[in-house]
Amino acid sequence: MAVTDRSIASRTVAQHIESVTHHSESARTIRHRLQQSGLSARRPLRGLPLTQNHKRLLRQWCDERRMWVAEWNEVVFTDESRICLQHHDGRIRVWRHRGEDVE
Repeated sequence: MAVTDRSIASRTVAQHIESVTHHSESARTIRHRLQQSGLSARRPLRGLPLTQNHKRLLRQWCDERRMWVAEWNEVVFTDESRICLQHHDGRIRVWRHRGEDVE
């Protein structure tokens, strides 16, 4: 199912397996098995491309802070990953083979 419909949720696959085989598997087990076969859940898009204006503003921001020395000790860097423990974050993920390019 996840191979033919890449946007299907692992929970849906688990429900389908239970309805067909009358044997329950957890969504976590489904994700683990898909990962073992080379598929993993990833966001479908990398992000919006930067416009020339965005690039200009980013260069300007960097130039203004080029001479910072002590100030950089107060900066926290992040990869901008979101972690949501209480509820689903609403993002749609698709199953991809390892090494498959993101469109």
